[in-house]
Amino acid sequence: MLDWYFIESLFPKSLNLFSKTMFPNVGLPSLSVIQYYDIKKLYNFFDKNGIYLTVEMLTKNRWVYNISMNDSRVIFPCQEPKLNRELTEIDGFFECFKLLEIKLNLV
Repeated sequence: MLDWYFIESLFPKSLNLFSKTMFPNVGLPSLSVIQYYDIKKLYNFFDKNGIYLTVEMLTKNRWVYNISMNDSRVIFPCQEPKLNRELTEIDGFFECFKLLEIKLNLV
C-alpha cells in the first residue's frame, strides 16, 4: 500500500498537483481515505505530467521498474527486484512522486 502520509511529508507540491488533477472539484480526501485509492490510476496522472512508469517481470517473482521522462531521459533507480507487480508499482510511483516534486521545484 502506498504510504500517502510519507508522500505528503516529502513531496507536498506533487501531492497538491495530484489533488487538483484527480479531485478537481472536491480536493484531496483525507489521507486515511486515500489509502483505498486505486493506484493504477496513477499511471494516467503521471503520464499527463510527462513521467512514464514501466513495470516488467525479469523472471518469476522478480519485478523491476524504470521511468521515462518526456524529454527522452530514462531513469533506472537503484532497486531490489520485488516479488510481484503491486510491490514494484508502489516503489515506482513513490519514485514518480519524487521526480515530479523535483520538476515542480524547478518551475
